[in-house]
Amino acid sequence: MMLFCEYTVLEPHLEQFQQWAESRKSLWQNAQLFQNTEQPGVTLEIWTAEDEEDALRIKKERLGGRSAWLEMAPWIKGGQAGVRIWTFRPFFSG
Repeated sequence: MMLFCEYTVLEPHLEQFQQWAESRKSLWQNAQLFQNTEQPGVTLEIWTAEDEEDALRIKKERLGGRSAWLEMAPWIKGGQAGVRIWTFRPFFSG
């Protein structure tokens, strides 16, 4: 299973967010972090989960389980509510 976590970092905070993220790489230890090349600030995290239970655990943690995640909320369009997460399961099994 995959989780896609998407949000927009407000333009005045892009550099601050990049420095913050760089200094906290361990937050994304089990994920990949991407920035949109056409739309500055649009950010995507891709997380891999073992199953639906693991996906739910990651989602809950990402939306507020670690206080470090809340540090970035002021830089996000819409604050913490601006962080959107979708979970995907494989289309084909086996």
